[in-house]
Formats: sequence, structure tokens, C-alpha cells
Amino acid sequence: MPTAPQANAADAADRYVPSGNAERLFGSVKERGVARTAIDVAAWGLRLIGGPPLARYARRNETFSLNGAEFPYFYSWDNWTWLNERTVEVPIALAALAAVRADRVLEVGAVMPHYSAVSHRVIDKYEDGPGIEQADILDLHADQQYDLVLSISTVEHVGWDETPRDPGKALLAIERLKDFVAPGGELVVTLPVGYHPPLEAALRADAETFTSVEALRCSRRSRAWSQVSPKSVAGVSYNPLTYSASAVLICRWTRAISDSAI
Repeated sequence: MPTAPQANAADAADRYVPSGNAERLFGSVKERGVARTAIDVAAWGLRLIGGPPLARYARRNETFSLNGAEFPYFYSWDNWTWLNERTVEVPIALAALAAVRADRVLEVGAVMPHYSAVSHRVIDKYEDGPGIEQADILDLHADQQYDLVLSISTVEHVGWDETPRDPGKALLAIERLKDFVAPGGELVVTLPVGYHPPLEAALRADAETFTSVEALRCSRRSRAWSQVSPKSVAGVSYNPLTYSASAVLICRWTRAISDSAI
């Protein structure tokens, strides 16, 4: 099973550390029973061993559709993307990046550096690596604006996976990300459904947080992803045992060209 992301010693004082494999396994047994847990673990192990070839065979299609556009599924051994939502998040992000000059892009949450050579600005509070600025987005002033601000499966961790837990902090992070968007530019945020239920409830209650919200859902049997109504995935659960989502929201916000800059 996947290993939970761990905080280093310096971060331990203010970051929530997810439970380990054994604790998650026993928790799943207690909540869903031995049989359901065993089936999930066996299925996950089979898909892991089968790798991308098995995923391609099961899906019967090399692409998924979003708003009429076709995107190729993304397969990487880094984080075993064919097993989780990265398989659709990464191609959506790559398409957004291809449309904008690198110096006009800000990524919050170091995800794309794992899957492609990047030359755009990357900020991450905890992850360290070449070209990554370690900073909390809420501590930064938007002294520069960008045509694309990208955040892949990151916002849901803000406040939620930190100690003390603050469910409302993720919404504050979204508003801060908007400050970095240039007039005519776009904010693209993906969220794994079920990971941060209070955030999702807040987004449903306020339809104006984003300009548009789309949803993709994964078939339990084929693992193929298809576009569905965002309302239809309300209440879909996140699988903490395998750290994977069966639905993902693609949220976009565009700053009007008439909006003043910084």
C-alpha cells in the first residue's frame, strides 16, 4: 500500500502527520470489515503489479474526455499514477501549461516537477527540491501576477492536514491564489473529492468561488474516468487506505481583463 506522506522534524510541530499503513489497515477493517478491506487491498495490489499495461487494457481507451476535449491518461511510476487521480490531473495540468509561457506561470504545491521538466515558479510549504520555494502561500504578498496559477491536489491539505486543524483555511488559500492571477489570467485548482468534506460543502454553498467547476469520476471496475455533474459526486468518499480518490473536481477562476493589476 502507499506510504503516507510524512513531515520532517522541522515541520512536525505544525503539520498533521497521517496515520501509518498498519493504523489505516486496522481502521478500514473496523469501519468496513475484513472482507471489504481484503478485497480493496487485493485489487490495489493486482493493479500495482499489472502496472500501466493492465490499466490500459482495463480502460479500453487511451484517452478521457473533459468538456469535449480528449486528454491522454498519464502513466508514471512516480506515485503510481494509474492507481489514482493523478492519471487525469497531470494531463489537464500539462494542457494548461502548454498554453502559457513558463515565466507567466505559478504553481502552488510541487506536483508537476515530479512528472516533467519545469521552468515555471513553484511554491510548496513543505517539499524541498531544485527550484522549489519553500513558503506558505498565505504568508506571501502577490507582488507579481501570472497568466496561469496552478494548484494540483494541494489546497485540500491547507489547514486540514496541519495542527491545529483549521477547516476554513483552505478557502482563504483559494482567495490568496486569486491575488496572483493577472487580468485575463486563470486559476486552475484540482481537488480530490471526499478528502476535505467541509471545503467541498463550502464550495457548493458559494457557487461564485470559481468561474466553473467540472467533475471526473472513476469507474470502480474499469478504472476509466468520465465527466459527470459536480453535484453527482457530492458525498463520494475518499479512500484513505490507498490514498486515492474516485472523483476529482477541476475548478477554474478567471480574472476579468478589466480587473486592475496588483
